[in-house]
Amino acid sequence: MSDVEVLQSAQSATRYETTIGDYEVVLTFLNATKGRMDFAIDVDGQPCGKVNVLSQHSIARLSKTHVEEDDREQFNNTMLKVGIVLRDGTYTPAPIPDRIEAEVETYEGETSTFGAIGDGTIGDFLGEPNLLDRINDILHNSREQPFVGDSANLMLTFLVFLSCKTSKPLNLEMIGQSASGKTYMTLTARNGFPKSMTMVLAGASREALKYDYDEIDADGNFIVNVGNRCIVVLEKDESQPFIRKMKPLMSGDDDELIWKTPVKNEMTGEIETRDFIIRGQPSFITLTTRNPTEAEQITRQLLMTPDTSPDKVNTVVSNILKAHARPEEFTIHPDVSMLQASMLHLKPYRVRNIFAPLMAEFFPARNAQHQRDIGNVLSIIDSLTLLHQRQRPVQKVGDDEFLLASIEDNVVGLLLCDLVLRASLSGVPDTTWTVFTEMQKMADSRRPLTVDAILQWLHLHSTSLSKNALVEKHLPTLEDAGLIEIAKRGGGRGGARKTYKIVAHRVGLMDAYALAPLFVEAARREIHNTLVEYDDVISATVKPEFSRRLAAGEADLLKGLGCATKDESLILRSLLLPNYLRAGMRGLLWEVLADSKHRSSMFTGRAWLEDLGTGDTATERLEKKREVKEKVKKSTLSVSVEDDDVWESMLDAHLEDLE
Repeated sequence: MSDVEVLQSAQSATRYETTIGDYEVVLTFLNATKGRMDFAIDVDGQPCGKVNVLSQHSIARLSKTHVEEDDREQFNNTMLKVGIVLRDGTYTPAPIPDRIEAEVETYEGETSTFGAIGDGTIGDFLGEPNLLDRINDILHNSREQPFVGDSANLMLTFLVFLSCKTSKPLNLEMIGQSASGKTYMTLTARNGFPKSMTMVLAGASREALKYDYDEIDADGNFIVNVGNRCIVVLEKDESQPFIRKMKPLMSGDDDELIWKTPVKNEMTGEIETRDFIIRGQPSFITLTTRNPTEAEQITRQLLMTPDTSPDKVNTVVSNILKAHARPEEFTIHPDVSMLQASMLHLKPYRVRNIFAPLMAEFFPARNAQHQRDIGNVLSIIDSLTLLHQRQRPVQKVGDDEFLLASIEDNVVGLLLCDLVLRASLSGVPDTTWTVFTEMQKMADSRRPLTVDAILQWLHLHSTSLSKNALVEKHLPTLEDAGLIEIAKRGGGRGGARKTYKIVAHRVGLMDAYALAPLFVEAARREIHNTLVEYDDVISATVKPEFSRRLAAGEADLLKGLGCATKDESLILRSLLLPNYLRAGMRGLLWEVLADSKHRSSMFTGRAWLEDLGTGDTATERLEKKREVKEKVKKSTLSVSVEDDDVWESMLDAHLEDLE
């Protein structure tokens, strides 16, 4: 087989190229069954139809009409060898850099609502003030059947994909029953990224990546590069051995996995040992219908449950029906390619977050799990900062460059984290948490918590649920989490039914949208101190490429914070001023907060700068002057109280000393 070389094309993972004699052959994969692999074939640039590369008869029939008679025997024999190479996966994949370069060339040949896609156009897109809302709109319309609702979960999934470009990639587990939309949401978020940044696996064996290598090093070792990529496993339940094998990469404990594998030397015919090396730290997304059971796995992943509310289901069904009546109204957004090209061009900066220490006063630190939770929170914030890199200042430290996270990056990240932290911290998915919430209501109304009573209550007040799902899935999960316990075993002579009772109510982080408001309160109190403490960092930054215009009163706020030059203004407004959370904004974050009690306070206009002011007011200065005057009076009893001139001169002198 050493005389046959098949190259995987840089343009497409399903396209392969080889040379047979004087013929240039291009094969595009169509489908495969046992003993059959069908490809569309081009010979010397001419389409020649379909060929089964494992069938001598199919190959001979093709060559009879498209290959010169004298060349047919060699062509047929070589094509059979090519088929074996394709079947065994021993072809040479295009290196990752080549694939990226091919994608760049492709994007530059496309257009969007921004025009031709080039570096300048990409820069304009990434510099948009409402970038998150633009991305949300593009993703929702990135497929012929538009995505409905669930914007927060969709954006969070998008950020998990993007986290592969950060120093701490994220792992997400999507949990939901069949037809709940978990696959559709994952693939919709995937539409925002180029092929070179994603690897979607329907299922995977323990050594799935082993032979899908990108390059061979000088020692003959096979290298699979997974850094700056997101690996998606659509069927986790069928891929457990693969997931367990990837644990070191998922936890961030290591960035390299090595398999020792026997390989036949084609030259000598002897068996030699080679290393298959999986290198880099990817982000992971896994999909499952089952609640997580392995505690070790739960701690490594964010948990998410797609929205399956009746309103969403009704809208989806309505859209499906409308699409059959008016398909022309359901078109793919013209800026999907723009979004993909932009994600490819994002520079993988390291992120510095000078506002992260503010979380210390409210983020829980009661057990080891919280160490990973805060890491997940910071990774989401890093992804948001990376996404807005054209709008954030950059600090240069020697050869290193740090992108500075803004206050709003932190707030938005915490808002989105609130959606998944409940499940992550408790190990209880949202669907199971809904069952627990309804059981709490039953307990408050003194209803017995039997299986039949719970089912009846759920059908009347919440959602339909099968008895099997309740008994085998939700109730055991709640027991394992310590939220419920068995009050009565049931059975016996009396025929009593098994009854449950509530053990404890989860508060704090379990309440929706708790973290972001707490952060805003901390920011309001500590902005001055943070700016003083990290003045050396801020003073060493370079102004961002894009900054929004200042609104009324914002210039005075920045001056009150010590801003003296235009460049300082551009840096501070990118770090401090709200953008998505300004008054009058009705985008993604407004939708995320829904009817939360915090929504009105979060969209106050200046948000965390609302109470800052530009220094002491006149009233405050007068009050301080009055307090000093009283102290002076008490300490100088020898002076006549009626002598106001004396008092004023003593007051002025005392104030001078204080200054």
